[in-house]
Formats: sequence, C-alpha cells, structure tokens
Amino acid sequence: MLVDPGTPSAAPRPTTASPATEREQSAAAGEKPAPRRRGRPNVLSRDQVVDAATAIANEEGLDRLSFRALGARLGVAPMTVHRTIGGLDDLHAELVRRTVDEFTATFVWPDDWRQVVCVFARTFRQLMHTHPLVLESHSQRAPLASTESDAVVAKVVGALRQAGLSERDAMYAFFVVYDFVVGHAGVQVGRGDSDAGRPERHRLVGEILGEHSYDERFELGLEILLSGIEARVRSTNAAAAPQADR
Repeated sequence: MLVDPGTPSAAPRPTTASPATEREQSAAAGEKPAPRRRGRPNVLSRDQVVDAATAIANEEGLDRLSFRALGARLGVAPMTVHRTIGGLDDLHAELVRRTVDEFTATFVWPDDWRQVVCVFARTFRQLMHTHPLVLESHSQRAPLASTESDAVVAKVVGALRQAGLSERDAMYAFFVVYDFVVGHAGVQVGRGDSDAGRPERHRLVGEILGEHSYDERFELGLEILLSGIEARVRSTNAAAAPQADR
C-alpha cells in the first residue's frame, strides 16, 4: 500500500551523515578522525574458559587462577572472561566437577567386590596425579561432588554391601579407602620430583628399602586395607549365621 508523502515542510529534516561522510568532513576541517573499530568484540564459550582454567590450575595451581591469567591465555580482556563464566568460586566448582565426571566416566567395573575397591582406588589415584587441581580443590575448597562421583560412591558401597557389610560399615569402609588414596596422593604430589623429598634420604628408610617406590607403597597399603575389610566381612557374616539358623 502506497502512502501519500504529504506536503513537504519548509525546513527539511536533516539527514544523518554516513560514517564515510563524517570522516570526510572531519578531514576537511583539519580534525583527526577517530580510529575504526575492527571486527566484532571477542566472544568466548564456557567450555573455552573451563579448558583454559583447567590448564592453568594443573600447571600452576588454583591460587594462580584469575580473570587476568585467563584473559592472557585466551587473548581477551579479563572482563570478557568474567561476563562469560561469572565468579571464580563457580568456575572452581565447574572445572573440578567436569574433570571428575570425565575421568570417572571411564571406570570399567568388575564383579568381585575386592576388584571393585581396587579399580576405584587406583583410578582415583591416577586422577589426582593427572589433574593436581582435583587434589588441591579437595584439600582447600570443596568436596568432589558431581553426578559421576555420586555413582562411583554408590557402586563401591553397593559392592561392599553385597560382600556382607552393613550399610554403615560399607560407607565407612569406602571412606577408609578414600582417605588412604587422598593421603597417599597428597604426600607424593606434595613432594613432587624433588630429590630432597625422597623418603630414601632418611637413613633407616634407605637401609631397609634402598630405593623407595611410591607405587609399591600404594599397592601394599591397598592390600592391607583389603585384608582388613575382608576380616570385617568374615566377622559380620559369622555373626549373622547363628541368627539365620534360629
């Protein structure tokens, strides 16, 4: 539908000059034109920020994780990172949650309860060595709570229940193994590769063991824990047998 343009006014409405016209007018007046903006503002995804945060935390520690450090790694302004991810506390929780979920999703569970405990302990230890941020976050900030980690706890506790432990004993037995892994990883990661931190530097350790092995130390500790849990299972089953015969 055509619209009648009406009678033009005596004073036509001024038109808005195009950017090119404004630059030409400024140049004619001897004014220095404003610099052009090139391209669109930097846009980040949450995954990009979490990837960069994971790398910084694993390489340098959670304390070095900041919007400035993330901006430098991603090539953007710190405020761009802040707008994308929100607060640092939320970022810490998200990067740990994602790391734990991705790692624990690889668990392949056997049928025997002893092997279930071993798979959990060995894989959890590997997680803390591969991603030191998990150990650091667990020690200083928050529990390793996530969808996958909840499923892991349920699997290990369930296996211990099937072995014969009570629900309470099964949960505490899980925590005994959990604490052992965290403590062992904390000692090893904390000492790093420094020769000064090697246990064989102690006279008695050197005399008995010669060269110390963290792997052998871990496996022996795990074996002792399994023997203790197995003894608990036997005593629980033995106590339940007379009641079943009544």
